[in-house]
Amino acid sequence: MRYFSAATLLFVVYFLLILLALPSQPFNDPGAFWHVRVGEWIFEHLAFPHTDPFTFSFADKPWVPQQWGAECLMALLSRMGGADALLVTMAALIAGLGAWISSRFIASGWHPLPTLLIVGFGLSVSMFHFYARPHLITLVLMAYFMSVIVDTERERNTYRRWYLLLPLSVLWTNLHGGVVGGLATLVAALGGWCVWSILKKPSPVKSVRIAGIFAAIIGVGCALTLVNPFGLQMHRIWFSLIDSKVLKEVITEHQPLSLQRSEGQAIFAFGIFYLLMLLGTLPRWPRVSWLIPILWFVGALTSIRHGPIFSVVALVGLADLLPETIWYRYLKKHGDSLIREPYANLWSIRSLLIPGLFVGLCFGLESARVKVPLIGAGWAYYNPKNMPLELIEPLQQYAASRPVGTPIFNDANLGGFVLGFAPSLKIFMDDRCELYGDAWLRKYFQVLNETPEVFDEWSHKWNFERVLIALPEKPEETTRLAEYLAHHAEWREIFRCPLAVMYERKTP
Repeated sequence: MRYFSAATLLFVVYFLLILLALPSQPFNDPGAFWHVRVGEWIFEHLAFPHTDPFTFSFADKPWVPQQWGAECLMALLSRMGGADALLVTMAALIAGLGAWISSRFIASGWHPLPTLLIVGFGLSVSMFHFYARPHLITLVLMAYFMSVIVDTERERNTYRRWYLLLPLSVLWTNLHGGVVGGLATLVAALGGWCVWSILKKPSPVKSVRIAGIFAAIIGVGCALTLVNPFGLQMHRIWFSLIDSKVLKEVITEHQPLSLQRSEGQAIFAFGIFYLLMLLGTLPRWPRVSWLIPILWFVGALTSIRHGPIFSVVALVGLADLLPETIWYRYLKKHGDSLIREPYANLWSIRSLLIPGLFVGLCFGLESARVKVPLIGAGWAYYNPKNMPLELIEPLQQYAASRPVGTPIFNDANLGGFVLGFAPSLKIFMDDRCELYGDAWLRKYFQVLNETPEVFDEWSHKWNFERVLIALPEKPEETTRLAEYLAHHAEWREIFRCPLAVMYERKTP
């Protein structure tokens, strides 16, 4: 049992459920392909790009791969096992996160069955954001940073775990910009502890000296975000994305939570669940760590992309606050078998052995191209409902017949698709919003929906001979640009599928 705990069993359950339910989910985001392409570019050139190497519209404009570490890992995984390896990695990260959080629930006195239901609920509401992208690292590290805050309040850890946050901040910086959220959460916790100390409430900050130590560690963590290949350029990118007003207007994941969409409903339902559990602790004075998920819930209400962060932070908080609720005391009083006495041992290094061997088996089967359901090669696939797979062959034929660097016009959401399947072509644009800036993004969406005639200026300026335009599921949602090209005298349609259409210039 030292090697096969309840959390180990839950890891296997989460892992297999993700593989079973989401074999195509990692690739439904347009960024999944260009992240791999960035990593491949770095390996091919053994250097970092400082100008954009993929577009013709922004060729030689300043750009750096701010998620370079994760992109190199994605490229290695793609080389090793293609889409299957990326799917297994995503499943392992999420399942490992779920199992680790589950171990905290079990240690706090919960039976594995309600643990499975609560943690499964929290993870499932984030399912809309489970893509093969570097932001998955942020979910894992946000949960860990939150656990340090919780355990500090419970006096379960020494300063050594805070010191561990320093190298983690460096690692996180070079994987994903979510490190800003992690450090901001530490600042919020320290601020709350100082207020609680002034109010004479339980707080880890028992003196000015201790507050200074925490503040110094956080300050050093912020300074260590400069340990990256691009220095302050990374910070400029992060804050330009945070401050962008156009992204909130045109990109769904940057927009406020909407109850008209299923992901908005799920996040809102989990937020209400968390608030009800928190109310169950009354009249006890709340801990600061119990209030931090509320900050992220408010963040999710203003931008749905914060919803997954809220869910993992809330799960770590729930594992700590649920034993303090009236609901827990009620079950314990009536002798329900779902409740038992809490214990201190959260997890063991030995419990990682079986999950590690299990994931290693998956990678081995995929590297050897052995087809086994769920865990072997060939299980992951690209969903034709989200990707114009029928256009891959004509796109690749065109790329093979033209010199490297030939331009092709494409919708922004198809940029990653072209980079993934025809990397020798130069694209018009993709969803790397930090490259294009607010002014260009606004102009692009105006051309798409209001002034399609500007397309003629672009076609004469860059002289591309092929155009790839996305088609919506509902004909009434077709863009003005798509309608404009459908009746354009200079362009003729040569390939069409339900999700996209390719045009060719009549006179090269």
